[in-house]
Amino acid sequence: MRSLLILSLLLATAANAVNTLAVLEIIPKPEIEDISITETRHLTDELRKQAVLALPNKDYAVLTRDNMLALLPPDEAEAECLAESCAVEIGRAIGAEYISQGSLGRFGNELSVAIELYETMSGKLLGSIVMESHDVKGLLTAIREQSPALFARIKKDTPAPTETSIPTNIPAESKSTAPKWIAISLDVLGAAAIGFGVYQHIQKDKLYKDYKNMPDRRPQNEYDSALKKANDARLFRDVGFIIGGVLVGAGIAVHIWF
Repeated sequence: MRSLLILSLLLATAANAVNTLAVLEIIPKPEIEDISITETRHLTDELRKQAVLALPNKDYAVLTRDNMLALLPPDEAEAECLAESCAVEIGRAIGAEYISQGSLGRFGNELSVAIELYETMSGKLLGSIVMESHDVKGLLTAIREQSPALFARIKKDTPAPTETSIPTNIPAESKSTAPKWIAISLDVLGAAAIGFGVYQHIQKDKLYKDYKNMPDRRPQNEYDSALKKANDARLFRDVGFIIGGVLVGAGIAVHIWF
C-alpha cells in the first residue's frame, strides 16, 4: 500500500511538473511542558496553510500530514531513526524537493518558534525565521505574518520555465520564435503546393498526348473521358501554382515583416 501511494504521488508530480514541499511537525523542546500536542499541530497546520497560499498550485504541491506518514519507512525502528535525523535526510527519504522544520522553545519568558527551510537535493538552507510571543495565539499570528515571505524563497530558488524566462538584454526580435516558425510553415506548404502543380503539369502533358494518340473509331465517351482527365490535370496544376505562390509570398512577407 505504501509503495502504491509513493508511485501515485510520483506519477502525479511528474504529470503536473510540480515541486513538492514537506512541512514537518513543529516539535516542542523538552522544557516546553505547558503546550499541548493539539496546539503544536495547530501551529503546523497553519504553517502548511501559509505554504499553500504562498506557492502557486500549478507549480508546487504541499504534502499533507497523512502523505508524509505514509511515505515514512514501514519499519518502526527505521522510522524512529529517521525522525531523529535532520530535515534534509527526511526530505530525501520521502522524495520532497523542499522541506521545512520547526521547533518550539522558550526565550526568557517568551515562547519561541524557529522555522528553517531547506532545498533537499543540495541541503542548502534557503532561509529561517524566529518568532516570539507570550502565548500560542501570538505565535499563530506571527506564523501568518512571517512565513509567507519564507516560503516565497522557494520560487526564487526554482529556475523559471524557459518559455517565460526571456533575458532583457537580447534584441526584441529574438524574444519570440513564433513568427519564424509561421513563415517556415508557409514556405513548406507553398513549396508542397508548387510541387503538386509541377506533378499535375507533367500529368497534363502525358494525358493530352494519350488523348491525341487514341486510335480512330473509339466510342465517343472514351474520347470525352480522356480529354476530361487532361483538362482536370491542367486545372489542378493551375490551382497548385496559385496556392503555392500565395503561400510562399506570405512566408516571405512574414520573414520580412518580423
